[in-house]
Amino acid sequence: MISVEEKLRVFTQYLLSKERKWGKDIIYEAKDKKKAMLVDSGEKIKKEKRAIEERSYHTIFRDKNKIIAEGKNKAKTLELEEKNRILLDFNEMIRKQARDYLTDEVYRDYLRDCVIQIPQVFGRKKDIIIFVNERDYDQIKTIMDEQLDSFTIEYRQECIDCIGGFVAEDAEGRLHCDFTVENLIKSNYKLIGMTLNGFMEKQVS
Repeated sequence: MISVEEKLRVFTQYLLSKERKWGKDIIYEAKDKKKAMLVDSGEKIKKEKRAIEERSYHTIFRDKNKIIAEGKNKAKTLELEEKNRILLDFNEMIRKQARDYLTDEVYRDYLRDCVIQIPQVFGRKKDIIIFVNERDYDQIKTIMDEQLDSFTIEYRQECIDCIGGFVAEDAEGRLHCDFTVENLIKSNYKLIGMTLNGFMEKQVS
């Protein structure tokens, strides 16, 4: 059985392929802006040279390098900002589409794996509260009835904005465990970022 984490990797590759042209256009646009900044730096150098004709060669050389460095730094900052914006947009797109991508079988296995972890997480605490969305309530309750027959469970359909999954707490509210799909995506943020960055580097190389 393919794990949910592996499905997320496949999903990431699928979206990267699907959005290839979109990502390429944005990165090329960032490179064009970078080139424009370097050209602008060149113009500044020419103006600076004309303004300081009477100054020594060493002073001109120093100022020239300073202006070029400023242009490169601005271009690099722009490129990093563009990459960060793309990553944030991409993670939001994954969040919106993940529920449709996860098949019923994979999602059911994911929920079951999460439920199985509850005894390990809560130990002797047998009174727990489960926060779940209305859509998944019946499915999650069925799995928990099968796996957690020694627990007393209170269900609250208050996970309104959840894509899927659930949040578990002990009755005192001291122990909190997030099994939502959102948290799964968040925990894989670094993996998604590395994959997306590798894709963007290939597109502009």
